[in-house]
Amino acid sequence: MKKTGYDQFFQKARQNTGLESLKASAQVKPRAQASKPRFQVSDHQDPLMALPKAPKATAQELRTRLQANNRRSKKNKGIPWKLVGISFLGLVLTATGYVEHERIENFLKRVEVGFVSQSFAEEAPAKPTGTEVAKAEAPAEKAAEAPKKKDFTDEELNHFAKLNERKRELDAREEELSRLEAELTAQKAELEKRMSGLETTRREISSVLEDRVKADDKKVETLVQMYSNMKPQQAAKVFEEMDEDLAVEIIGRMKKKNAAEIMNIIKPDKAKVFAEKFAGYKRD
Repeated sequence: MKKTGYDQFFQKARQNTGLESLKASAQVKPRAQASKPRFQVSDHQDPLMALPKAPKATAQELRTRLQANNRRSKKNKGIPWKLVGISFLGLVLTATGYVEHERIENFLKRVEVGFVSQSFAEEAPAKPTGTEVAKAEAPAEKAAEAPKKKDFTDEELNHFAKLNERKRELDAREEELSRLEAELTAQKAELEKRMSGLETTRREISSVLEDRVKADDKKVETLVQMYSNMKPQQAAKVFEEMDEDLAVEIIGRMKKKNAAEIMNIIKPDKAKVFAEKFAGYKRD
């Protein structure tokens, strides 16, 4: 049965935990054995007697060293914190692997797949992309299409030249028409502006003339009343010396009886002129 990455991970963790335990026990044993004396002596024999004969200073030094070794071995018999830490770390890793086994397994699979894909990518040669293929095929297509180009005759070339010339003429005419249209539009706007000004002036003149005519009518009406109240002989003398048009205007507005009396007294030649102008005035 093939082992998954999850099983291999926990197997390595157990092996590492076992090795650390063995190393820790191996380190503890020598320390425990260090408390034993270096020289085996019997219970009834003094250790100093078993040593080779040496001066007193040497024996005292050896005894001091033995006592120091005994004290050091007692200190080293404390709690093995290193072993406890390694064991606790192993338990934490085991619990984490048990709880998050699916996530760890997926992570290991991704790592394995990525490594395999990278290996295949390094081994397989790079395939040409579509752009490179298109670039490679483009010159071949151009080379294949090159012989298909048609050679035009001189007549056809002349015809094309005439068409181009005609097109340029039409473009120039179109530009000229556009320019003329713009000018006509500007002139039309100017004429409309002038016509508007002239219409305003005409209305002003008409208003002034109407006022003037009304004023003249009032004056003529005053003269009519005045000459109507005069004696016919005096009025006839005034009319003979007056402007003919004004005289005709006044006589025409008088009552017929008063006008007839004055016309009988006026000289015949003057009366004739007044009558002709009055007749023409009335026709108007």
